[in-house]
Amino acid sequence: MANKTLARKVFSVQRGTGVVFRVSGIPMVGTLYFGLVDRGTNVVEVRPTSVCALSCIFCSVNAGPKSRIRRNEFVVELDDLLDAAREVAHFKGRGVEFHIDGMGDPGNYDRLVDLVAGLREIPETRTISMQTRLFMMSEDKVRQLAEAGLDRINLSVDALDVGLAADLADTEWYDVRRVIELAEYTVRNTSIDVIVSPVWVPGINDGEIARIAAWAHAALGKKWPPVLVQKYVAHRRGRKPVREMGWRTFWEALRRLERETGLRLVFEGNAFGIERRAPLPKPYAVGEKVRLRVVTRGIFAGEYLAVPLRLRGSTIHDRSVTIVSHAELPEDAVVTARVVENKDNIYLASPSAGPPLSVRGVPGRNRR
Repeated sequence: MANKTLARKVFSVQRGTGVVFRVSGIPMVGTLYFGLVDRGTNVVEVRPTSVCALSCIFCSVNAGPKSRIRRNEFVVELDDLLDAAREVAHFKGRGVEFHIDGMGDPGNYDRLVDLVAGLREIPETRTISMQTRLFMMSEDKVRQLAEAGLDRINLSVDALDVGLAADLADTEWYDVRRVIELAEYTVRNTSIDVIVSPVWVPGINDGEIARIAAWAHAALGKKWPPVLVQKYVAHRRGRKPVREMGWRTFWEALRRLERETGLRLVFEGNAFGIERRAPLPKPYAVGEKVRLRVVTRGIFAGEYLAVPLRLRGSTIHDRSVTIVSHAELPEDAVVTARVVENKDNIYLASPSAGPPLSVRGVPGRNRR
């Protein structure tokens, strides 16, 4: 990989979500915006796009056309993503699950079928799954994904009530009935399994969780557990319609629902075949200073996408870095920055000449 990095602007989008950049030639590990995320297991997150058409009122990453704080969006070139996935899969060994997700909805990715087909050709691949709201697809698209090798859809549905579902999505045209129809079609007519993963937003969709679970147990989940309820988590830059419940309260509430409904709602990680695996090496330590070249602005104000001046041409060792800066940084500027976080190989850095910056609560983890 050459030191020249590219983030080609392709088109402007609806006011409030800035500009979409087509990403190529940039390390595919190191940022939450796009690429690959490794959390030390056999599950590798694949993030082809940050674009989302909904503006869900609880979104942890403030996605969608109504966002007032997102400045840029990113779409990754297919070959870059697949080349990186091959390297990481070889490092991880056999039995890899590629989970397609992101800071948007991967269902919007224009090369989604090709992405699934390419991931399926990797020898180490065992499972290909995807987190999506499904509304943008058709029966034909679902069949194509099945033929390409998609194993499972983790379906984001937070209410079966039509009005409440549209309110939660903050999108008038969103029709959960169409999503339900597509999910049931997928299970009946293709090899793809569907599990539903609602976000429990306390005080708003309390009465919908049991309804969603009953539907899932009756119509979905051929191989995997049919429902995986997620706790609403308030992130610093996410939308905060309510105060989140504590984890203890959340688990107690799920157990109570299990008793009341007779439906299983709590599943261990091994139900999904998750295994601990050696994480990718971390080339930069917290506190280390790195010379970086600014590529473009990040998704949020005060963030910039950057790459180290020295790259090794290896997905295993090269990283993208998000610079958090109060000062404006022009494209192609060379900055000496201090690494302030490298958890899960997600790199955040602060210009070493500036004041210390707080990065606590950076969004993007546990998107759904």
